[in-house]
Amino acid sequence: MVMKAALTCLAAALLTAPAAAYKRIPFDKAVFETAAQAAADAGLTGVIAVTDIRQERFRLATGPEADAKLWPWGSLSKQVAAALTMRLVDKGKLTLDTTLAMALPDFPNSEKSGVTVRQLLTHTTGLANPESTTPGENGVPSFYLRSDPRAGTRDDAVGYCAGTPSGPAGAAFAYNNCDTIVLGAVLEARAGRQLSTLLQKEISEPAGLTSLRFATPGEHPVQARGADGKVPRINIATMGIGGALVGTVDDALAFDRALMNGDLVSDKGTAIMWTGDPALGFVALGAWAFSAPLTGCDGEVKLIERRGSVDGVQMRNIIAPDEQLALVIFTDNADVEFGEIWQGMGVSYDLASAAFCAKSEAEQDAAQKEKPPG
Repeated sequence: MVMKAALTCLAAALLTAPAAAYKRIPFDKAVFETAAQAAADAGLTGVIAVTDIRQERFRLATGPEADAKLWPWGSLSKQVAAALTMRLVDKGKLTLDTTLAMALPDFPNSEKSGVTVRQLLTHTTGLANPESTTPGENGVPSFYLRSDPRAGTRDDAVGYCAGTPSGPAGAAFAYNNCDTIVLGAVLEARAGRQLSTLLQKEISEPAGLTSLRFATPGEHPVQARGADGKVPRINIATMGIGGALVGTVDDALAFDRALMNGDLVSDKGTAIMWTGDPALGFVALGAWAFSAPLTGCDGEVKLIERRGSVDGVQMRNIIAPDEQLALVIFTDNADVEFGEIWQGMGVSYDLASAAFCAKSEAEQDAAQKEKPPG
């Protein structure tokens, strides 16, 4: 549910790594299948899939939820919110410098009236944070346990999220679901349409998605599991566009294809959306954008990473735009440890390496022969 502080270490780790040119390596299904099966055998049950800019290239579904029709998208919803924002920017409906005072003149906290769309997308607002609400069952913040049918909507944007600030705007990165809930209200106000309609017209239709929607109150698409048998459950709908979307794996892959193809956001908008800020741990708009070395590639690979965890389900969406490939993972196992790509270890690193940099045995032999003697 919450991005951990480890990501804020990304800047220091990556800034020390020298940049290097690399050669694009075609996706090798056999190599990736071996890596994916190893991950599944180690407990990463659910779905592991890869797509290029045209079509799905691989999928492995294992475990008790292998046949799940819908998955909660968790904070992948924030990546959708960023794409939706940039579409409206492309259409001249708003800019990244649009403030709450401009878009929501009735926003009740004047201290935050200067917060911008960019700050909402990069979690640098200092708005009230749902994580600070009183812990309820299994320690879950009570904000996410409410049954109010208006939870996660504009009511929260101008209600709880407009309450006592958690800090000053623009000071530092602080992961906060109120940022995206308020962003949703801004998008509705500027477009003159409800978010559900915007989602359909501006994301699903141009990207060819057929299932993506907001979760209904109390909906649990997947029965997650954990080693202790106690997976914290929440009312997904309370997260609004910051985490309340549900959809199929097919739609997740189609969304990535639409991003890589430029079917959703202009080239200029995509470049802005996928530029990480080193000062903020390489936070981009709705995701993290950084370059890192992967096993099998001769140099660093640019990656757009969006991670999430909600209702015990974990998800990863990792796009390698220069390779024109995307890796999508949904797991029903709340205990899977993904590790960190930028640290060069863990299942995320292994699967990203196999997806974007895997060399077949023949390629490895050829590369070895090309090396000068000694």
